[in-house]
Amino acid sequence: MIGITRQLSKYFIFITMFSIIFITIISNVSINLFFSNYIKESRSRDDLKIVQYVEQVYSNNNGLNSQSLMNIMHYAYSEAVIVQLRNSQNKIVWSSGTPETMHNIMGGNDSNDNSLAFRSYPFNYKDSKIGTIDVGRPKSIISSIEDKQFLRTINIVFAAAFLFSVIIAILSSSRISKKFLEPIYLIKENAKLIKNEKYKELNEVRTNTYELHDLSVSVKELAEKLEYQAALRKRMTSDIAHELRTPLATIQSHIEAFMDGVWEPNSEKLTIIHDEIFRLTKLIKDLSDLSNVESDEIKLKKSEINLSALMNNIAESFEPLFISKSINFKKEIQSNVKLSGDADRLNQVFTNILSNAYKYTNENGIVRVGLKQLKDVIRVTVEDTGIGIPKEDIKHVFERFYRSDLSRNRGTGGTGIGLTITKAYIEAHDGRIRIESEEGNGTKVIIDFMR
Repeated sequence: MIGITRQLSKYFIFITMFSIIFITIISNVSINLFFSNYIKESRSRDDLKIVQYVEQVYSNNNGLNSQSLMNIMHYAYSEAVIVQLRNSQNKIVWSSGTPETMHNIMGGNDSNDNSLAFRSYPFNYKDSKIGTIDVGRPKSIISSIEDKQFLRTINIVFAAAFLFSVIIAILSSSRISKKFLEPIYLIKENAKLIKNEKYKELNEVRTNTYELHDLSVSVKELAEKLEYQAALRKRMTSDIAHELRTPLATIQSHIEAFMDGVWEPNSEKLTIIHDEIFRLTKLIKDLSDLSNVESDEIKLKKSEINLSALMNNIAESFEPLFISKSINFKKEIQSNVKLSGDADRLNQVFTNILSNAYKYTNENGIVRVGLKQLKDVIRVTVEDTGIGIPKEDIKHVFERFYRSDLSRNRGTGGTGIGLTITKAYIEAHDGRIRIESEEGNGTKVIIDFMR
């Protein structure tokens, strides 16, 4: 394993070296290839000027003499070329110099690059060709000492830039890596704090890098979620302990009374024990259902259900309870609404929702249950005029073990897992559930099943 700082340094240096070497190669290739076309064209133009000059000298002197040849030699020397004159039989009759002369012209460089390349042009006089003019130049585009010095200087500059860039890469990589690593180290430390459940001690991560900021926010949100879940678990432990303690205490007191002969085990006392045992059984069943829901092991036994009949049966079973509490119970159930689903699961869903409406609606309140078949959905609604749900709690009501402070203070029982199970069963039927509520003004539960 290697640290990020060293890795970044290696990458910076490698990229810098590669870039400088690449630029150096491209520059040299450009000079030797692309620039050569320009030089060749320029030389062709200069050759034509030389030919015109020779022809002009020949014409002015009506031939070649020592003075005219001297002029041509001086001109050739000034242009750094060798001029050769050939007669009509293509034999060299005069030359402005030799390769050694060119050697001197080019500054005494012994390189083989000074080998000459001649180009031939017609030698015309009075519109008639009288011979050939050869113009010789070095084969290499870069042949003079100045040209070679220029190219050498460019490469020295590239070498200096290479060394300077490597130094800058080493220094900057440390600074840049520190800029990125500081928030990463803080995020890493925050992860350790979360592991140790020290959610309140997270470090504040400041960075202007979007990805690191996003990661930091995600870690912080994870910590808040875990802290919240930890609090829910503690509350759940307390609630379940209470739910277990009450029926067990009742059963224990009744059995002890039977054993001591204080009470006779009559039907009334045994019914009380039976109800408490049923309460314990229901709690265990709810916990078992929650386990199945969280492990995605919901198995539905689907069949075509007359949803209208199912809801009417559930509503009728609750009517005595609502009457005993002086709650006005209203049914608006459309007839013959059918749905493909699991009757037992749906019965559990609607029973749980109506049970909540009963528990949290005060005496003389109103509870409405409705079923309506719309164009695209089958909608079930349960609306009450109960205590309602605080606005800040609505988004949490489907979370496991969650109970608002209002429901806890009323002593209505429950562990906060009923709506979690309800939501899972509805979604298993490709349905959606939402809650509209206002504290003190009641709650409305809306369930939509796709047709």
